[in-house]
Amino acid sequence: MSHWVRHYRANRLNRPEPDWNLPCSLPDDLRGQLAQSLSHFQLGETGGGTFLFKQAAPQCDADDLEALEMFVKEEAEHARLLACLVKRLGGRLVKRHWTHRLFKLARRAGGFHFEIQMLLTAEIVGTAYYEMIAEGVKDAPVVETMNLMLHDEASHVAFHLDRLKTCWRDWLPLERTAWELQFQLLILAACRAAWLDHGRCLRGFGFTWPEFQRRARRGTIRFLDGLRTAACPRQKASLATA
Repeated sequence: MSHWVRHYRANRLNRPEPDWNLPCSLPDDLRGQLAQSLSHFQLGETGGGTFLFKQAAPQCDADDLEALEMFVKEEAEHARLLACLVKRLGGRLVKRHWTHRLFKLARRAGGFHFEIQMLLTAEIVGTAYYEMIAEGVKDAPVVETMNLMLHDEASHVAFHLDRLKTCWRDWLPLERTAWELQFQLLILAACRAAWLDHGRCLRGFGFTWPEFQRRARRGTIRFLDGLRTAACPRQKASLATA
């Protein structure tokens, strides 16, 4: 059994459920904006992963497939938490939105590895958003939900990092540079799309576009720094031999 299968199984345990029945003291306008914004993220967290598993099956072993399945189930748990939050705030769940359609089309355009890359992009940009909501919204169930999801998102980024490292070690420097460039362009595009969709809500809680972009950039830099360390063990071994 792989480390990530053990992790996802353990992460199911001891997960405190936010108290959805607590009264909400947010002003009506901010409550409505937050409910609408969260409903769009909730839509993005839905999906059974059918296309992902179809693409992954020929390329992954049994442990890797199980870990991917558990990752998708954890995303579905996020969708459930966000749905509870939207309903508590008096909002309604949406079944379609332009950002979701755009993201879905992009995910499926480039095959399995590109879909994983798009999921990773969403994790990094989503983390910046969830951090701001956790800090800016003075409401216990909102903060508890965001903290639960932030804990999971950190492990999701680490999960994708581990999987990508297996390819990264065998890529030439030119191939690494090309991948980094297109990934950074994806992050910048995703940041702009997220701000167009959620900026009004985040501004209502005192946040600005530069701050949102800065947080997403920092998450991207941390991820890329982690990738670059993938080659370090081999380099150190070569130096030791010399």
